[in-house]
Amino acid sequence: MCTFHPRCLLFSFLSVSSTKDPDRRFGCFLKDSITGTLPRLHRTGAISGHSLKQCGHQISACHQDIYEGLDMRGSNFNISKSNSIEECQKLCTNNIHCQFFTYATNAFHSPEYRNNCLLKHSSSGTPTSIKTMDNLVSGFSLKPCALSEIGCPMDMFQHFAFADLDVGQVITPDVFVCRTICTFHPTCLFFTFYTNEWKIESQRNVCFLKTSKSGTPSPSVPQENAISGYSLFTCRKARPEPCHFKIYSGVDFGGEELNMTFVQGAEICQETCTKTIRCQFFTYSLLPQDCKVEGCKCSLRLSVDGSPTRITYSAHRSSGYSLRLCKAVGSSICTTKTNARIVGGTNSSLGEWPWQVSLQVKLVSQNHLCGGTIIGHEWIVTAAHCFDGIPYPDVWRIYGGILNLSEITKETPASRIKELIIHQKYKVSESNYDIALIKLQMPLNYTEFQKPICLPSKDDTNTIYTNCWVTGWGYTKEKGRFRWPLSL
Repeated sequence: MCTFHPRCLLFSFLSVSSTKDPDRRFGCFLKDSITGTLPRLHRTGAISGHSLKQCGHQISACHQDIYEGLDMRGSNFNISKSNSIEECQKLCTNNIHCQFFTYATNAFHSPEYRNNCLLKHSSSGTPTSIKTMDNLVSGFSLKPCALSEIGCPMDMFQHFAFADLDVGQVITPDVFVCRTICTFHPTCLFFTFYTNEWKIESQRNVCFLKTSKSGTPSPSVPQENAISGYSLFTCRKARPEPCHFKIYSGVDFGGEELNMTFVQGAEICQETCTKTIRCQFFTYSLLPQDCKVEGCKCSLRLSVDGSPTRITYSAHRSSGYSLRLCKAVGSSICTTKTNARIVGGTNSSLGEWPWQVSLQVKLVSQNHLCGGTIIGHEWIVTAAHCFDGIPYPDVWRIYGGILNLSEITKETPASRIKELIIHQKYKVSESNYDIALIKLQMPLNYTEFQKPICLPSKDDTNTIYTNCWVTGWGYTKEKGRFRWPLSL
């Protein structure tokens, strides 16, 4: 809870033995501090600690533990009979509204309640209170563990608005940040984002977080400069990280001033913000009056909800977010291979090569034709020969985050080509200049299973005798069988 709260740096948890006040038992008290530390007071049964912001791979919203003898209370919206605690947890995981549950075992004192599975929710996503009671078992939904079977609705609807119940609103620079915030909000199921061109000035760049009793939006309303979509919290492969990598040129994020320094470049400003644990977002200014010999002005900022309090547009400014909740914090946003592999060709595991994509042609039927590599939100690099005789962008489908080609169905999300750039010196049937770039119609959403590869810098020429890997779908040996999993 503290890790995902925008301002929490430290916490104190009060166990049953730490207080005589029943309303404070199991209380988790979230704390902020200007210095990052607080005085320590001895209290029996109390446990205190730090947020895991900046802790990279330790960051997770998944809680798989089962708590025996506890009744985690909230709004009971569904009661059914269940054969086991595992079955009850699965019911919760596959119910769109369920956040946590309580199960009465066979030994519960009231026979009529035995084997009851109570699905629950609350406005915060956590229990409103916790009581000790024999033969009750409680736990959380495993949706944050990417174990839901509900499905993953990734469609976004341009120029349409959802007119359902608002559970919150934040200011965001684009619809992708809006979707990520909705995904990690405890009650947001879908959203509507109004662009900077929206006619109502006070609602420009506003992301409205929404829900409904049915769990699905009511019919959308045509609305110019509005974009609507769904939370990705039920997704298994496409669930995003709780952070926003992109730096927005020509944008100024307003907020409470935390600190100001002078640095060389917006990327260094973002790195400075990430290393400053209270910093949530930043603005880097190239205005002449904001620059000195040592660099230009880097304003580190924060707000109550972690989002800018306003967004304005200025040609000489760039803004972005801290990367403190990114799993790859401390490194670039691209991914490098770290685990050694056995030479000779082996099956891969999901997420091992997150930059690999499958390029497929859809004519009479749909077939895998080439592999490609993610190098940016909107860019794929591949071979020019893939398009020999098929230089038509509208017949291509691009799939990322895929291990087995057999997994691809009509419902699997695919990217489309906006622009195809083939090297101007490439000639069919010749091997020279065999390279092409694909610009996508919609930017990719980076996830654990779909990320860009690291590209060498212009000065990085010392690559002799370094390890290389080749990945793709194909034959494992001459005249062999086609290998469906991604193979080394």
